[in-house]
Amino acid sequence: MTPEEFALALEKQGLPISEQKIGLFREYLTFMLAYNEKVNLTAITEPGDIWLKHFYDSLTPLIFLPVPNPTKKFSLIDVGSGAGFPGIPLKIADPNLQLTLLDSLQKRIVFLDKLVRKLSLDDVETVHGRAEDFGQNPNFREKYDFAIARAVSGTNTLLELLLPFVKVGGKAILMKTVHDENEIFHASKALEELGGRASQSFSFELPNGDPRVLIVVDKIAPTKNKYPRKAGTPKRSPIGGKNG
Repeated sequence: MTPEEFALALEKQGLPISEQKIGLFREYLTFMLAYNEKVNLTAITEPGDIWLKHFYDSLTPLIFLPVPNPTKKFSLIDVGSGAGFPGIPLKIADPNLQLTLLDSLQKRIVFLDKLVRKLSLDDVETVHGRAEDFGQNPNFREKYDFAIARAVSGTNTLLELLLPFVKVGGKAILMKTVHDENEIFHASKALEELGGRASQSFSFELPNGDPRVLIVVDKIAPTKNKYPRKAGTPKRSPIGGKNG
């Protein structure tokens, strides 16, 4: 995918993007590839694949979940942000986003700090740590309109990592590559424990045909105090004993 194809594909989805924002994505790509030479940020290094599998993919929540009030600021925490996906592309596309990037590896946080400065992005906070720890931190717990993760972890695990960050009335967004129709059924116990309710699920394909799914969960009640459990437990022992 070229930058021009990227812009055209977004426009077809009702998400037009300005030349100025395309310029920021170009800077992002160039800086990330140079930094990737010394710190492993991404295995995807072909520019065309970055435009498609990182940039376009990161913006798909805006295609399916338009912000209710486009003039009002809203908060989002990107859990396990890595090289900044999906948080930084979402911030470029919608400057009203107040963004927190959480990652457990200090080297990636250093990169993200430099990237944020290079792109002159405001209202972006980076945090070094694990979701299990910060989900119990009163400065972060139930403070966000949205929590998002683009990850391969099971659904029950992701719910335990995301929902503690979301304020009642907000949403958790799970970005996945595969979709088991039974996974939300298996997540009923986790949703009950964490204060969530399954809202929507969108199965779709990227322009090249790669499958994707967005699972959206509404936060309808406060998360029980014992969640999230200590680091590693949500993955090792998911709530309800099943993972999708």
